[in-house]
Amino acid sequence: MQVKRAYTKPISEVSEADYFPLAKMAWEEDCPDQDITSVSLFSSNQKASAFLNAREEGILCGSGVASVLSKLSGGDLQFTFFFEDGQRFVSGDTLAKIEGSLLSLLRVERILLNFLQYLSGISTSTRKIVDQYGPKGIMILDTRKTIPGYRKLAKYAVYCGGGSNHRLDLSEMGLIKDNHLALFDSAKIPVGKIRSNFPGRLVELEIDSLDQLDDALEAEPDVLMLDNFNIPDTKIAYQKAKSKNPNIMIECSGRFTPEKLEALSEFPGVGVSMGYVTHTTRFLDLGLDIRTDS
Repeated sequence: MQVKRAYTKPISEVSEADYFPLAKMAWEEDCPDQDITSVSLFSSNQKASAFLNAREEGILCGSGVASVLSKLSGGDLQFTFFFEDGQRFVSGDTLAKIEGSLLSLLRVERILLNFLQYLSGISTSTRKIVDQYGPKGIMILDTRKTIPGYRKLAKYAVYCGGGSNHRLDLSEMGLIKDNHLALFDSAKIPVGKIRSNFPGRLVELEIDSLDQLDDALEAEPDVLMLDNFNIPDTKIAYQKAKSKNPNIMIECSGRFTPEKLEALSEFPGVGVSMGYVTHTTRFLDLGLDIRTDS
């Protein structure tokens, strides 16, 4: 089954402008004055090479930060990547080579690793889940549960790992959650209001019990979110929704972890929103090994 890559436009690429504010903040945070260790030990004209090496298997993401770090270092560093974002590597692979000023290399080392280890960690975790459950017809979706400032990059990392992107922000599509729905007598009203004000935008409606199902289906949302449904209730809601509208998208949410996904494989095409893939991320083990030029 071909699983959808996003509800809205996929975050399939990011630009230097997406990296710049975070990289600049990291640059200033990490060294507000001088690197007192490095400037005491090495001369300003000393050159070196560094190799970014993988210490475990993974999926690369975040290589675009290199161009920003090159500019922040005053052009003292040249980066050459041997893998592209989204490509799988194994332990022992050399992912990139950096050449230039030794002082600049030492200054960017932690910043570079922080970006690459964090984003590659998201991509790697996502790919493991997608490899296991994608063939069973489950669409793995990200959420807005991201570190401030990193959202677009984190969602890009999910994409690089083969996952699917939910809405990037509140402006991209309508999502009527329980706190919205509680203020209306029928789901038709908020669904209609969003469609009237923003024609052409997707409208998603969240319900948390079967008692809300009939009203939700009468409202005809594009996406029906089943929040914290057990499997028997999910089956009832899925079958009833699909029989009424075969094109409706069904999304499941509510503290999903990889081990909980198997039970959803009987619902073809279902999406599962997983904050897990971005907020439960382990940094991937990558290392930067520096060699001074003779």
